[in-house]
Amino acid sequence: MIGSIVPRLVLPLAAVAALAAGCGANPTALSSTPAPAAAVPAQPVAATTTHAPWSTAPVTVVHHPAVPPVPVVTGIRYAAHADQAYDRIVFDIPGALPGYTVKYVPKVVGDGTGDPIAVPGKYFLQIVFNPAQAHREDGTATISGVHSTNLPMLKAYAVAGDYEGYVTVALGLNAKTGFHIGELDNRVYIDVAA
Repeated sequence: MIGSIVPRLVLPLAAVAALAAGCGANPTALSSTPAPAAAVPAQPVAATTTHAPWSTAPVTVVHHPAVPPVPVVTGIRYAAHADQAYDRIVFDIPGALPGYTVKYVPKVVGDGTGDPIAVPGKYFLQIVFNPAQAHREDGTATISGVHSTNLPMLKAYAVAGDYEGYVTVALGLNAKTGFHIGELDNRVYIDVAA
């Protein structure tokens, strides 16, 4: 009897963990801890929901979407997740996702001009999407400017470029902190440890 109950419990627990990971829950909160003797072992659930450790090292993800159309960054959203000690910024990109590189830079400069851009914050994390654009077919910008967020770690973001198939956004942070980057349907997100 007990042997037939355990398989029924493992699948619902795995589904709940996968749902939580896809909804933006902090996957590290579901870490593998030894289970009590009578409980279902946690290893299968934890193996599918853990992140790599927070890192400050550059990250590059390669995607080759079919173009045209070029992927368009249509919006940027952000929120603090104080209960899980990180701030999140989300880039809305309907359809196929472009490739991207994320790295710390000493200063923020405009693509194409090289002019400095004043961004609130002490450290700057830059993401460059390619191929991508931040404007509609008629040339109207979908994202632009410098915006204060006033989150615990993420102070501001600035659109530093929409130039020749590259979209550059810089994040102004309070410290050089670890980050995670990930993808969900129609969006890319960056979590910065707060």
